[in-house]
Amino acid sequence: MCSVAMWSGGRVSSSDMIFSVPEDLLDRVRAQLLRPRVLSVRVGGAVCGLLQVSDPLDGLTLELLRVCEPFEVEWLLASLFTPTHPEREVCEVALPPEGIADAVVEALITRLVAEDLYCPLSYGHREKAVPVMAVVIERYVRLLHLNAGIHPLLRPVLQAWVEGADRLILCSLARRPVWHPEKRAHLLCRVLQRMVEKGSFQVDKIRFLTDFVGSYRPAGEQELLQALVNLVDAYHQDTEHPVFNQQLEHYQGDNLRSRYCGPEVKAFRLAMVHALLADFGYPSAPFGGVSP
Repeated sequence: MCSVAMWSGGRVSSSDMIFSVPEDLLDRVRAQLLRPRVLSVRVGGAVCGLLQVSDPLDGLTLELLRVCEPFEVEWLLASLFTPTHPEREVCEVALPPEGIADAVVEALITRLVAEDLYCPLSYGHREKAVPVMAVVIERYVRLLHLNAGIHPLLRPVLQAWVEGADRLILCSLARRPVWHPEKRAHLLCRVLQRMVEKGSFQVDKIRFLTDFVGSYRPAGEQELLQALVNLVDAYHQDTEHPVFNQQLEHYQGDNLRSRYCGPEVKAFRLAMVHALLADFGYPSAPFGGVSP
């Protein structure tokens, strides 16, 4: 177990209970919060506007952020402190298949807040250590889904997977809420089965699929395949899908929309879609289309 309840004696009550936080997990989450970040022009402008400063780094001080409402701090810094797939995967080695208890998540947040963390933040040619506020830590930890378990249907599949980085990545992705419903767990099992049969497994395809399913929410295999075909058709008609673009931002890990709407990202998405369709026997058609 990753959580241990300790009592000082006598009758047990919720106020007496202290949940220990796995030190390895604490270290990993802390390291992610402390990694250097770059402030975008868009967020920098929002900071200057809200805090009435000429340089956003001058506004991101403990004194000024403390007078802001928590929702304002969260709004300003959410894009900087939203877990990416790789950041979630770093935590996976410290998690059991069923996830950690909610109380351990709360204890983890409490310990991190108490440490008064400062994160290196760059803007232009300047760099400054800025405080990681409590509301930011709480949001970041909750979005890691550390208390989320892997669906029982998926556990034997993943446990039988070849040891190594790919297995940890798959486990991390399987914790995402999108794969919690049983029909979605069946769908992921089916996709993995087809990849194994064809010898075509790629981590990038499962990462892409996780975001794609989270956005389009297909009910089953046929709906998934049709949604993938529709995306190909939409791109060849120069049609964008804003909702999915937002989801892809989190996959790319930078949350700067302007960088991820060009030809390179379209080419990446199309490559992933074609690869997934090929796993299910869809041959490539001329001019980049697909043939059922």
